[in-house]
Amino acid sequence: MEIGKIPIEILNEHIFELKTARDDVLLGPDIGEDSAAVDIKGDIAVITTDPITAASSMAGYLSVVVVCNDLAAAGAEPIGVLSTILMPPESSQDEFVQILEEIKEACKRFNVQLLGGHSEVSPIVTKPLIVSTGFGKVQRHMLISTKGAKVGDKIIVTKTLGIEGTLILYNKEKERLRRILTPHEISEIEDYINRLSVIEEGLIARKYASSMHDITEGGLFGAIYEVCKASKKGAKIYEDKIVLSNSVKKVSSFFNLNPYKLISSGSMLITTSEEDDLISELKEKGIGCCVIGEIVEDTKIEFISSNGESILIDKLPIDEIYKVV
Repeated sequence: MEIGKIPIEILNEHIFELKTARDDVLLGPDIGEDSAAVDIKGDIAVITTDPITAASSMAGYLSVVVVCNDLAAAGAEPIGVLSTILMPPESSQDEFVQILEEIKEACKRFNVQLLGGHSEVSPIVTKPLIVSTGFGKVQRHMLISTKGAKVGDKIIVTKTLGIEGTLILYNKEKERLRRILTPHEISEIEDYINRLSVIEEGLIARKYASSMHDITEGGLFGAIYEVCKASKKGAKIYEDKIVLSNSVKKVSSFFNLNPYKLISSGSMLITTSEEDDLISELKEKGIGCCVIGEIVEDTKIEFISSNGESILIDKLPIDEIYKVV
């Protein structure tokens, strides 16, 4: 592909032919359009942005998932995404089209509109770089802030930690990992692509949560650190109460990684004083969850290991994924 903007002919074939699928999307992607327009009819608009840097496989799909998860963590229903895609000069048209197809697949799956974006070939990147901006809406009384955690709130984690990180590592080192994983564990990891969204639990939990945070870069330690710092509170987390799948344990152990510092899209951290009602509704929808600790007044963030050791989480961790990818 040549340096510069992606040719209009390619975009016209793969993007501009899309029709807006939602009545509240007034202006979508088209030639020369640099902005999108959405009618939110008095609701609160919620906007977020994120890059995809660690993943190579399914990067386009993940670029949609991560911003939709951010919106869900604020209690917002995702409406649309804008995608900026920078391709290195040595990349092919097929690679670019693959990213577009993955973006479109995710948009269709999660009922969000591709609102537009920007694409070009640039010598400043050495591999495809995708930056997505997500747009959503929420009623004012259901808007959830990261800083809302209160003393006495229980800390709940949905699904199991390490889903995204394990999937990324498996796709990168598939041949090596197949030697240590059972057929069931391989099947489980390959299905993780279908468990990366926290939209459903976010829309459920917004009725009960004081704060929410999707567990992404830095894993559980990163998420609880940000919640506590934003809320000016502390936390006690108990390793014995945390659910990890065997596949996550095995992959983390193989690379000598701490699964609690591993990128974990697909899991939502929720603080709430209504844990029983929340857990009941999550389980009704088939969403697993566990109470792993509580929010405390002392601003110290304490992780109590299975052997009783107290570990302080006193800084934002570097994600374990970067030791491998």
